[in-house]
Amino acid sequence: MRKVFLRYFLSILAIAVTILVIQYGVLFVQYDVSQKQWMNNVYNDFVTYIENNIRNGSFADYGINGILRTVSQQLDDDRISGFIVRSADGSEVMTFGKTGSGKMLTSFLPQNQRNPSDDNVTKKVSKATRINLEIKLDFFNRVTSVTIKDVSATSNVEISLPASFRDEDVIGSVILAADGEDAVILDLLTYNPRTYEYSKDIINSCLKGLMISLPVCLALALIAAWIISSRNAKYINGVRKALNDLSHGKPGVTIPHQKNSELNEITVAIEELDKDLQANAKSRKAWLNSISHDLNTPTTAMKMIIDGLNDGVFQADSETLSELQKENDTLAERIGKVIDFSTLQADAEPALENLDAARFMSDVLEVFEGSQAVESSAECAAVRCDNALMSRAVTELLKNAVEARGEDAEPVRWTLRETDDSYEMVISNRGHIENDMDNDFFEPWTRGDWSRTSGGSGLGLPIVATIMYLHNGSISLKQADEDHVEAVARWPKEDPKA
Repeated sequence: MRKVFLRYFLSILAIAVTILVIQYGVLFVQYDVSQKQWMNNVYNDFVTYIENNIRNGSFADYGINGILRTVSQQLDDDRISGFIVRSADGSEVMTFGKTGSGKMLTSFLPQNQRNPSDDNVTKKVSKATRINLEIKLDFFNRVTSVTIKDVSATSNVEISLPASFRDEDVIGSVILAADGEDAVILDLLTYNPRTYEYSKDIINSCLKGLMISLPVCLALALIAAWIISSRNAKYINGVRKALNDLSHGKPGVTIPHQKNSELNEITVAIEELDKDLQANAKSRKAWLNSISHDLNTPTTAMKMIIDGLNDGVFQADSETLSELQKENDTLAERIGKVIDFSTLQADAEPALENLDAARFMSDVLEVFEGSQAVESSAECAAVRCDNALMSRAVTELLKNAVEARGEDAEPVRWTLRETDDSYEMVISNRGHIENDMDNDFFEPWTRGDWSRTSGGSGLGLPIVATIMYLHNGSISLKQADEDHVEAVARWPKEDPKA
């Protein structure tokens, strides 16, 4: 019970943990994708904003102050935390607003006022847009108009920033170039979803929910494992007891049916096994009665003859000795069939060979030489089988058919044919099969009513069934029409073991 419980517990827990890990992975991946998409949208909106302001003349005062005045208006967008405005040569850096984590930026940091520890270092920006401008001046070198010549985008751009900035602080840059030469660089900083209190609470709640799920899954795994293992242990004990009873010959075992269809298949199989064992026990009892009767009859007759000879009741003439020989032959035949049947059931292996169909049928019919009892028809040129075993099977079938047809009846018809993948042999005779005997003919020591008055061990058809099994085939006996019975044997053309 403990091992079963542990196995179910670990299995259920492993499934639960796997699902949780997948959920964690999906959550973090989705969060990362959403955050990047959100920042891309902010950056694209900012670039569009800069382009629109250039086109409508807001950048007419093409200087640092004009640019600052324009971009500072974007701080009204609560997605943007701040900006870094740099000259192309890095001599001046203007910062205002906040970093993505919410720290205030120094408003102005000229080169000569920077902390030595805050020297510029090379950092990578995931995306950048270069806007090439055409600037027209008047006679006094004042800017009269600013137009966009072209816009180009690139990625993974290396920029020079103070060492105090992290790479992820800047999500993108806009480079303003005048007549092909970079003049001013605008670096955009944004908040991230965890900066906002509400979104942070939502994300934290999701994470807490997943963390709480782990002990809940552990508890559910314990409960489910206990319930399943208890139920299955009870069922297993019932199966073990039923099989133990069957092994000790106790019939009528009962196992409670389960809701689980797979377990019910085991229950049904054991119940069918119980029925088969009861049928086999009944068959063994019938076998003991039949074999004792079939072997005792010639033995008793021989004893009577021998006692009669000893007492002088019978004369030791040729007639008496012939009768004694007849009973001895009957006894030897029946014992021989028992030996043959047990040998076939043990380890017989058919030696398959290709036989001429007409010759095969002719050799078998030598047993019925001079008799008009059998009519044969070969509808195929050759047949593949074990010559000795199949001849024995056909002989047994023909003998039973001849005996069953009665005297002065129409002859038995034996047909041998082939199909696409098998051989088929049909033996038909006049007669009837009792309805309750359909499935009994191939059981050992069972005889139909038509043979009750005749002798025999009852092993003929079981021997036939065993031979067909050795050929990977089948044998059936059926009422073909109102007055005729057919035995149909089939076996494959090719040996499946080859």
